[in-house]
This record gives sequence, C-alpha cells and structure tokens, in this order.
Amino acid sequence: MNFTGRERTAQGAVELETRAGIPGWQDRSASAEVRFLGRGADRGRGATLPAAWVGEERSVAHMRQVHGATVLVATPGSSGEGDAMFTSVPGLALVVVTADCVPILVAAADRVAAIHAGWRGLVGGVISAALQWFDDPGRLTAWIGPAIGPCCYEVGEEVAGPVVARSSGAVRSQGSRGRPHLDLPLAAEIELARCGVGEIRRVGVCTFCHPAALESYRREGTAAGRNRSAIWLRSRGAGQDP
Repeated sequence: MNFTGRERTAQGAVELETRAGIPGWQDRSASAEVRFLGRGADRGRGATLPAAWVGEERSVAHMRQVHGATVLVATPGSSGEGDAMFTSVPGLALVVVTADCVPILVAAADRVAAIHAGWRGLVGGVISAALQWFDDPGRLTAWIGPAIGPCCYEVGEEVAGPVVARSSGAVRSQGSRGRPHLDLPLAAEIELARCGVGEIRRVGVCTFCHPAALESYRREGTAAGRNRSAIWLRSRGAGQDP
C-alpha cells in the first residue's frame, strides 16, 4: 500500500492491505524497511512480528513505554524504560506499540529510530530528543503511523493547552460537544518539520474509526490490544543504495 505523504487520507477511504489476517502498511527508504501492523489474532503488548509482514526471522528490540522523553540505545529484547530508541545495527527491528498514540519511525543512511508519542511525550519533547541522535535532519525520512484522529480525540483544556503551546493552534478544533479536539499526528508532523526533517510521510488513518483493522484504547478501554510499528536497517547488498 502506498503512503499518503503529506496528503490527508479521507476518513473511510482507506483500503487496508492484509497478510496472514493482519492489516497493515509497508514502505522503505534507501536504507530502511518500515511496517505498520494493525489488529491480529495476537493482540497483546508483546505480540510478535508476523513473518508474512517482515519476512525472515530477525532480532526485535522493544521498550517499556512510559509516556516520557527518554531515548534508549536499542538492544535485542527489552531495551529498558523509555519512549524512543535508536540503532545502527542492520536487521534489528525497533518496535513501538500503540493503541491511539502516535508511532513515529525515522531513518537515516546509517541508523534508525522508533518513537512512541502520546500527548505527554509530545509536550515533553520526545521527538526532538530522539532526533538529537542524528547528524543531518535534512537527510532524514520520518513516518507517522496510524493514531487517533482529530475527529475522535476529545480532550480537556488541561491537555489541549500544553499540546497547542508545544505545536500550533492548527492542531486544535472544537468538537460537537463544545470540548477541544486535538490532531496529534499533525502535532508530530509540526515538531518533525521544526526539527528540520527532510521528508515526512503519513498514514492518515484514525485508529478509533477503523475497529476491524486497528486497536484503539479510546474505543475499547482496557480490552484494547496494541498496534505495532517496526523499522530496521537493511544490510548492504539487500536492496540498499550504495
């Protein structure tokens, strides 16, 4: 499936590709492979990456996500407590799990990063903290995965105020009940652009609006599973530009 780039995908107009019963999206840069995987039979936080989507068996790095701004050096298995991690090791898949928050994947020629950005992480600067580990933001490609959209993310002023202050008034709208709605993917895009990221691609799909394909905590509460986002560096000679 093609990514939307900077275009906004109309609600309900997305056709989801499915492999092995799991809907998802895939993309690549000159150096990296990217996957966004939705609802599958294995719905837990520790769900494995299905071979139908990632091909060969590979080492996987994950985090204990805490809605902060700590950046970790990724290692196979648990990399520790944090909300972003990076690696220069080819083939090591960095995995973020979300159920409405914004997954962000970043690739340079020699390293990749995975970021979990809820509203607290966005306000706390998790994106800029992760990008400090890259030398030239203008040469980066960043992907923003499926997250809850402004159509469904109703919040209070205690949330809307800090997010708007960190990003822009453009991320706030008024809902039908008179309460603020926030566009967290747009807030992430604004932060990436301010940090100088050269290319930003978005999967413009609301997790709440697609119950057959994507998990949503706002929709299902504690019964919600987790969507998975993964990125890894390809080895030289595996389709990577010289």
